[in-house]
Amino acid sequence: MDSLTANIPERLGRSREPLPNLRGEDETEIRYLVDLIETQSWILSPLKPPSCILGRHPPPKDPNSSKQKIIDPSLAFCASLYSIGQGGVRSLEVGPEVGRSRKEALERLLEVVEMEIGRMMLNDDYHARKVAKDSNSSIGSSGVSRTDRG
Repeated sequence: MDSLTANIPERLGRSREPLPNLRGEDETEIRYLVDLIETQSWILSPLKPPSCILGRHPPPKDPNSSKQKIIDPSLAFCASLYSIGQGGVRSLEVGPEVGRSRKEALERLLEVVEMEIGRMMLNDDYHARKVAKDSNSSIGSSGVSRTDRG
């Protein structure tokens, strides 16, 4: 095993063979979305790498019916990012995002992760510019103006 593959996370070194087609969805595409979300989201929680978790949730019941019919049974999938801390304590990092399919829920989660990363980048840029501006203004404010120097 060379040094390059030794540093690649296990989930990225998995085989890219086609997976069985469950629920009429492309399992390879689902796996790709999960890998993409997990790979991008490490920067949001670098000390506890998050894992993408897919689940189902019970759809809301119709409040106008005494029989409690399901309003939209197809909105039954959710996706979130969780990290596991010491002692097995789980922490919700991003989500949950819901969708009609696993793919739709993952697409929504990916969008939220990308937005959070973009927000973090812009925030970092703002603070870096502010620090640079503050350090430049403190250097130029030594009390001696150009005309006083001679």
